[in-house]
Amino acid sequence: MNLRILMAAAAAALCLGGVGPVLAQAPDDPLPPGPGKDAVVRVCTACHDATQFAYARHTPDEWDNEIAKMQSAGAEMTAEEQTAISAYLAKNLPKPAPAPTPAPAGA
Repeated sequence: MNLRILMAAAAAALCLGGVGPVLAQAPDDPLPPGPGKDAVVRVCTACHDATQFAYARHTPDEWDNEIAKMQSAGAEMTAEEQTAISAYLAKNLPKPAPAPTPAPAGA
């Protein structure tokens, strides 16, 4: 009887163990899904890993400046890819709005 319980527990652990770690692991892809992601992956990761920019946050103008710097460094992209990359980065990796300034005490 104890052997049956032990075997059932081992089987349950194997079944749950195959699901648990998968759900707990961080995804391999740091870039969120969205239109233009394919262009970002194709163009930007030709020179460096996505983790080098996936956690950056910029305004749309700042992203456009970053794209221009990459082009001057040799990144090759069509005008359509540039537009798609700019839109993707601005939408999915935006710079947060500044926190509102609290009102002075007693005002």
